[in-house]
Amino acid sequence: MDNKWKKRAAQAQKETDAELAQEIGELSSFNPPGLNELLAEYNMDKKEFSQLIKIVKDHTKSNNDKVKAIGNIQNGAEILIGLLGKLL
Repeated sequence: MDNKWKKRAAQAQKETDAELAQEIGELSSFNPPGLNELLAEYNMDKKEFSQLIKIVKDHTKSNNDKVKAIGNIQNGAEILIGLLGKLL
């Protein structure tokens, strides 16, 4: 019986790892049309953009904390508005 649960736990771990890898891949390949042009327009590289996205997706911060953090990134608010305009 114990072996049965170990096999199920190992299978669940494999499936979870695969799902996580897929989600990380999707997040890291975020590339809506025109993103490169938008980054160039606001003189922002992909590393800075990645930091900006991490701030926006951080569920532990309040919106006010996110606004402050985005304000510390050069052109952070401008690029978010530009990106929203392109997505909508």
